[in-house]
Amino acid sequence: MTRKILVLFISCLMLLTLIAWSCSETTSVGGQQEEEEEEEEEEEEVQEGQLPTWQVGDQWVWSYVQDSTTLILSEEVIGEETVEGRVCYVIDMSFDPAMSWTQGDIECAVTGMKYWNDKDTVLNGVKHETSTTCNGQVDTTTFVYSYDLWVSIFPLEIGKEVETEITATQYYNGEQMGDPVVGTQTYEVLSKEYITVAAGTFSCWKMTYYDSANDVTQIMWYSDEVKTTVKSTDEDGNTIMELQSYSVD
Repeated sequence: MTRKILVLFISCLMLLTLIAWSCSETTSVGGQQEEEEEEEEEEEEVQEGQLPTWQVGDQWVWSYVQDSTTLILSEEVIGEETVEGRVCYVIDMSFDPAMSWTQGDIECAVTGMKYWNDKDTVLNGVKHETSTTCNGQVDTTTFVYSYDLWVSIFPLEIGKEVETEITATQYYNGEQMGDPVVGTQTYEVLSKEYITVAAGTFSCWKMTYYDSANDVTQIMWYSDEVKTTVKSTDEDGNTIMELQSYSVD
């Protein structure tokens, strides 16, 4: 039963989408600096909605609603690794307060969580790993994902839609659990609009995400400036995540 609870919890986390954006550097003074800043502003306008890039050290903090309880979710890009032949960003995740639950006389807590996100498509997760401690015993649950097409929603354009078939394979302490689950995930860009959250007001791309395996629809607002989604809701408009603060290069 404990394992089933953990699997449901991780399935909810899979809806978290972490999106990136690269920034330019300036090294000039006086009038030359002003000219270069104008050129950078023009470049940012041209690159708006393009395939983004994360940098090691990028950090985001969200309020995250799980079963009517609001938690603080922190994420940080800690490096790059190749997984299943794909170059991935490695993201460290943590919750405050720490995720924990009790089933009978068994007390469990999440002690670590990492996510490997495909660098070439940004939205496609390749691996998700959660470490838990239950009555002193440490266990690791891992999901590995593969796709029939490694497609990306980028560059973003209003009306653009992409769909791909996803296969999820679950492992518990290194042992495969059951058969792989096959479904589809669909992204569609709906519009552009301004969104205000605790971290500020941002110009965003409004997108929908649909996961057929879990029959879940999510609305997301992605900001080029922040390098990620600043808000997400379910199809009924209930808030799932809102950005509280961020630090990006």
